Amino acid sequence: MEEPLNIEWSEKATEHLDTFYQYLLAEWTFREAEKFLDQVQEFEFTISYFPKSFVQSKKRKRYRIGLVHRYVSAIYEVRKSNIVIIALIDNRSNKKIR
Repeated sequence: MEEPLNIEWSEKATEHLDTFYQYLLAEWTFREAEKFLDQVQEFEFTISYFPKSFVQSKKRKRYRIGLVHRYVSAIYEVRKSNIVIIALIDNRSNKKIR
């Protein structure tokens, strides 16, 4: 197995992650919020070893879109030595960004 790529988070993606986490704490339970963070870590692990495992964006070819949670997807960019998570998006939103 190849060496995993390092994962970096953009400032915007970090803000999105915090927004989703705070929402879960406010509306659900600490357990659910922590479970969401576990799913984010699983997503990071997957893309670090298999960076092209998710679909390429139709609008911006250098980006990929992967499912983190049923309601949350991540937009990320694969670079030579690392992966940058650009943003997290709510799949229930009406915005078409694919």
